[in-house]
Amino acid sequence: MGDVNYRFEAIPVLGPLLCLVFAFLAVQAIRARAGAGWGWRFVPLRFVTALYLAGVIGFTFFPFQIMYGRYADDIDWTNQINWYLLVTLDPSAVPNIVMTVPLGILLPLLSGRVTSWRRAAVYGAVFSITIEVSQVLSCVLFNNYRGADVNDVLVNTLGCVIGYGIVRWALTMRFTGDLLRRLVLPASAAARAGQHTVTPAADSGSAARVR
Repeated sequence: MGDVNYRFEAIPVLGPLLCLVFAFLAVQAIRARAGAGWGWRFVPLRFVTALYLAGVIGFTFFPFQIMYGRYADDIDWTNQINWYLLVTLDPSAVPNIVMTVPLGILLPLLSGRVTSWRRAAVYGAVFSITIEVSQVLSCVLFNNYRGADVNDVLVNTLGCVIGYGIVRWALTMRFTGDLLRRLVLPASAAARAGQHTVTPAADSGSAARVR
């Protein structure tokens, strides 16, 4: 294949993709039926999600390099995987925790499946493992310096759980809860949670009942 050294920056790649995503959302909003989950009311949440995913991709994969020949990284890709859980944990774990806090916040607003701490942890772990595997594949296929770290999976999962806790707390507050429920997708866990309202019992001495 010869000597190849291509370097791609995040903004020239992800910027046009985000423009296409916004155009797609706008077209869907124009064509959407009431209650379909694609109206203008849902565009902000969907586009914020696209911005978040673009940010994660930019943080974890860019600048993206393709190197062959004399430019290729000579390090064996198996040495690019850190299997030592907690032993090599360092301050770089903090941004990895912060990175997935928004994921934990967004999941209950988008999906009806994330209804518990356990499910938030599972989704966070799957999200992180997908990133780590993709980074290893990037190293194998394009000979760049990307690698994987089992500690990243741990702290990414923790960040997602923290985000889930934040949104659960926000939904219990009157102002933030009402605001979020106006923006969430109709079939999301947050929307379903908002359908349960508390009404006073007929007898002032009895406890409130949930309908």
